[in-house]
Amino acid sequence: MQEARFGFLQRMSEIYGSDEVSTTPFESFNTADAVLWVDPLDGTSDFVKNNLPACTVLMGLSVKGFSRLGVVHQAFFVEDESKGRTYFGNAEHGSYQLEYSKDMSKEETL
Repeated sequence: MQEARFGFLQRMSEIYGSDEVSTTPFESFNTADAVLWVDPLDGTSDFVKNNLPACTVLMGLSVKGFSRLGVVHQAFFVEDESKGRTYFGNAEHGSYQLEYSKDMSKEETL
């Protein structure tokens, strides 16, 4: 897929700069070069107030000082607290959203 996305990666490196977007395949990395940030309960005061849709889990991955991946997990929708969503992405691949509900089977969730 990296070869098929080369034009997109070139455009992204022009927008963000070659120090933020890599045209080199990101298939593996040395964990010694990685930093993972996790905020397990972003919105603590909202959690205490039982405003669950305002609470998220945040994660970010940095490799050799460069942002590589971000994830925002919102366990509860405003409209229906039995549903949730996860956003994830990086500059090389774009961003994505997954929605789920507690009624989904294990197969549907995967």
